[in-house]
Amino acid sequence: MPVYQNSTVDSDKIVIGNYALYTAVTSGGAATTWTNIGAGILNSHGYNMEKYDVQAGNAPDPIEGISRETYVFDFELIEYDATILGLLMCGAVTVTAATTLSTIQIGGKTTLTPVAFKAVNTTGTYVTTIIAHKVTPDTGLQFTSKSDNDSDPVNAMPLTMTAKVDATKSAGSQLASITRTIVP
Repeated sequence: MPVYQNSTVDSDKIVIGNYALYTAVTSGGAATTWTNIGAGILNSHGYNMEKYDVQAGNAPDPIEGISRETYVFDFELIEYDATILGLLMCGAVTVTAATTLSTIQIGGKTTLTPVAFKAVNTTGTYVTTIIAHKVTPDTGLQFTSKSDNDSDPVNAMPLTMTAKVDATKSAGSQLASITRTIVP
């Protein structure tokens, strides 16, 4: 017989399923029009911080704080869209797209221009929205190929993007925000 440590579960606090993913070019620190990046999965996301402390040696640590903060999104796409991949690469690649041909030209770039990133989950009447303001990719384009005979032969494109503090935002929301709203 199982032993339950909690007698109830508040189902309104549960986030079910995955997220719709969006990116946007930023202008003056504010996202402009959001673009859905397509089918895929947000594998994980999270806030990371590195702590510092000043040690006295013969007394308690007098100062503790946060030296670095990031918010990391780890996801995979299954739709090859050169324009979307170009946006997510933040200027690391050049994209030429037309109705019958699209080309991603790789190599020779040295700077990244951050984009905004948004993940939205709708569970019943609740909408959870995560927005990061200044996001860049951690690696170049990666492609995971599969066998033609695989039970799931769709190729995946894994990406990891990291948000860094955007000093143009107000204190407390310079990195990212997580908002949960009730839709009537």
